[in-house]
Amino acid sequence: MKIRLKLYGTLPAHYPGLYPDSGLIVDISENTTVADLVERVKLPQEHVAIVAINGMLAKAEDVLPEGAEIKFFQPLNGG
Repeated sequence: MKIRLKLYGTLPAHYPGLYPDSGLIVDISENTTVADLVERVKLPQEHVAIVAINGMLAKAEDVLPEGAEIKFFQPLNGG
């Protein structure tokens, strides 16, 4: 199964390879969770604060559907 992963904010700087502007196409197996994907792409877990699957907020234990667009966002600060 393939998904598209997009990294926002400072997350592309934490990706251990060349990050294309269009995002990454990642091959995953069935029942891969958000937490599995974070580990798979070798991002520091503490830097991934918000996750969206096809535009909907997701949790670490949510399973990724085939063809999904996953967006990872850094923690947000400010006031």
